[in-house]
Amino acid sequence: MRDSDPTLSPLQEALFGYKPTDLEDALIKWSREHWPMAARGMIYAKKEAEDTVSGVQGLRDEQAKHALDLAARVSISERELLIRALAAILPEWIEKRYGLTPKDQ
Repeated sequence: MRDSDPTLSPLQEALFGYKPTDLEDALIKWSREHWPMAARGMIYAKKEAEDTVSGVQGLRDEQAKHALDLAARVSISERELLIRALAAILPEWIEKRYGLTPKDQ
């Protein structure tokens, strides 16, 4: 349990404080609601991950290669989730924020 006041000093607030923007909040919320996409994406990213780590030198054993492959799959699935979040959130956010609407094609 903390005995001191948890309120940040002005210096602590400047160094550690961060207030996310409405765009960041919307992206985080969307990503949390759709996180199973990232889990499925790890399965589908197997080939891309294998290609990514295929040229890595200096791996001493299969466990290291497997760990690197898994890390690549996680990274790829997170990238895909972020791209989908941007595609879902950004058009409406731009329209609301700047009053810009897409042209009909």
